[in-house]
Amino acid sequence: MRGGRGAALALLLAACKAPGDGVIALEGATLINGSGGRPVEDALLLVKAGHIEVAARVNEVKVPRGASVLSLTGKTIIPGLIDSHAHVERWAIERYLVWGVTTVRDLGASGTDSGLALRSAVNLGSLLGPRMFTAGAMIDGVPPTYPAATGVATPGQGRQAVDQRAVAGTDLVKIYTKITPQLLAAIMDEAATLRLPVAAHLGKTDAITAARAGVESLEHMAGVVQAAAPDPAPYFQAHDRFLAGWTLEEKGWAGLDSAAVARVARALAATHVGLVPTLVLHETLSRLDNPTLLSRPGMEDVPAAAASVRDVAGLLQRAGWRPADFQAFRRARARQDQFVREFKRAGGLIAAGSDAANQLLVPGLSLHEEMSLLVTAGLTPLEAITAATRRGAQLLRADSLGVLAPGKVADLVVLDGDPAKSIGATRRIAWVMVRGRLIRPDSLRRTWH
Repeated sequence: MRGGRGAALALLLAACKAPGDGVIALEGATLINGSGGRPVEDALLLVKAGHIEVAARVNEVKVPRGASVLSLTGKTIIPGLIDSHAHVERWAIERYLVWGVTTVRDLGASGTDSGLALRSAVNLGSLLGPRMFTAGAMIDGVPPTYPAATGVATPGQGRQAVDQRAVAGTDLVKIYTKITPQLLAAIMDEAATLRLPVAAHLGKTDAITAARAGVESLEHMAGVVQAAAPDPAPYFQAHDRFLAGWTLEEKGWAGLDSAAVARVARALAATHVGLVPTLVLHETLSRLDNPTLLSRPGMEDVPAAAASVRDVAGLLQRAGWRPADFQAFRRARARQDQFVREFKRAGGLIAAGSDAANQLLVPGLSLHEEMSLLVTAGLTPLEAITAATRRGAQLLRADSLGVLAPGKVADLVVLDGDPAKSIGATRRIAWVMVRGRLIRPDSLRRTWH
């Protein structure tokens, strides 16, 4: 009898439970849903259990009784931002969130194990942070530029390095500057068999060769100069040493013919390779001789001990760059922007990435700087937002990310301004939602200080 009474009580309680229990209603904002279409005014989003249940206009759908309602009139909602080129460090995890970055594509962790451990911690919820997709340690030629990278000297070793990452469970593979076309062919063959996408930071292989071999993305526009230059041999040779290769390649942009840049952009777009230009990296390199950048707004988010971002002097010492080098880097910027414009015009997929944490590249903030630079290069504000949302999701092959629609995950950013009018408004963040959880950036920041 007692069991029957208990069951009846449970049924009664269930009946009394409001239908909106556990539902968050975001109403009244302008919605930029990430698809690239026109913004929707007076939008209503209903979120439950970390997913979007409804995306409509206010008054089109009734908010269920008992829902938590957040009135967002005058604000704009965009999908959670995706940083398509990050080097994730543990201290930076919450920094991404306060800047609205809810997913990161980690390209080159300090080691495969550390990348996977961090991914597990955030994806399982034991650490508050963005969703993580990781390549683990990079695959490079020999000797590898970084000690954590796997150096390969033969096609067989290249295949083995890909196998190791597949077994460990990485989401993709990252290849580095010393990978030659011969090594690339073996790596791509193995990666295709194991269905692992390959992100390429090129040096000894030109961009067209890599794209035709099937790499998923070209990082930093590396390899484009080699494809567009009349003689790529000096660039391939310079990449025996990382900084020598990078310096020559960065300077090489300024000497490229505009017709050659357009030709390479069209050829690359035709292969359907993704482009992660990291204009913010190129712009920052061109201004590393400006000491005031170390104290610019946003740097207060970076701990004093974070050498990856703060150690500008160390990089300048290793590179040996002089005023003439920085002038050459600045001259290169117009050609880099032209390449992005031509690639976009040819229908190429452009995803926004920051290369943080690296010198002066602040995790989270630098992705907003990237969006602004993409607009300067010729994208519209909506195209730049799409590059930092849906296009990043396409690179990750993650259908549930990057678009705000029923059934998709509830990762989003509430802005105080209208980024369709001015891309700078993406930095004015009122709320961030990740996995359906609302976060106030200022409240999170206070926990660091």
